[in-house]
Amino acid sequence: MTDLIIPNWHPLLVHFTVGLTVSSTLFLILSKVVQKKHVTIFETAGKWTLWLGAAITVLTVLAGIQAFNSVAHDDIAHKVMKVHRAWALGTAATIILVAVWVYKSKTISAAVIAASLALTGLVGVTGYLGAELVYRHGLGVMRLPDASGEGHDHGGDASHSHDSDHQEEAAGHDEDHDHAAAGVESDRHEPTAPAVIDGHSHSGMSAQDYAQHFQEALYSGNFESVAASFAADAVIFENGVREASLENYLEHHLKPEMPMLEAAQRKLLKQDVQEKANLAVVTTSATLSFMNNDKRYDFYSVETLGLVKVDGEWKVSHAHWSSRPIKK
Repeated sequence: MTDLIIPNWHPLLVHFTVGLTVSSTLFLILSKVVQKKHVTIFETAGKWTLWLGAAITVLTVLAGIQAFNSVAHDDIAHKVMKVHRAWALGTAATIILVAVWVYKSKTISAAVIAASLALTGLVGVTGYLGAELVYRHGLGVMRLPDASGEGHDHGGDASHSHDSDHQEEAAGHDEDHDHAAAGVESDRHEPTAPAVIDGHSHSGMSAQDYAQHFQEALYSGNFESVAASFAADAVIFENGVREASLENYLEHHLKPEMPMLEAAQRKLLKQDVQEKANLAVVTTSATLSFMNNDKRYDFYSVETLGLVKVDGEWKVSHAHWSSRPIKK
């Protein structure tokens, strides 16, 4: 039963808000264009759907606040969440104000109709931003079960593409920028063949060497090598926010950012290594630069990797990236 509502009641309640407020606008418009004998019916329906919508909107907002503070998300989605929250609070306030106005009005005036139409627009924009969070950023969505059996065809194309649509532009990487720069000092990094996963044993590799191979893979676009470098139970943090899972981080965060990381310029500042037996911590500070629309964006970045030996080879069991813009 704990999985009945995922991740909370907001997705359920918000559909009532949308449906009732939009229906109210339709009914109020009909009350002005139909024959007089039907005016009372549509006017009453318009008023009651608006009032019910306003009442449920209060619950929708409360559930939305709870979701904002509890649903696992990355830094990119957090920016969209803040925009959605701003629109949602403004839209909710407008719904309540229009509902009070209609309650106190003796008749449905042209001004009330105009306000209802504007309200429908606000609900549409807010709903769109909410859909962005779910369908583009995957908030609150459980992964699909692994496919089994022969599978099936939907006709048309022989395969389905699920390439990510939400690659973040470099301009958006401000204080919430996720990845730390690290590795071998270089002004620009051409793709290489990192030795993280190359078919050879790395049992004799030092923790620092392994961390550098990991960083080379990260900044050369080798997604498979980066993914294979993590331990199965790895914990990922970015700017103090814990990723929901390793799989969520790899598929919904790292993969869409790989092209941008590959194009970045980075320079090593300092790297500290603490290695003891089968455990190690490698901390790397660096600068990271992006170009976007002929404008350069520079960051100080810090990467902390916790390494553990699994069957004699190092694996990343903990990773934390944080960064801040370089003020010019």
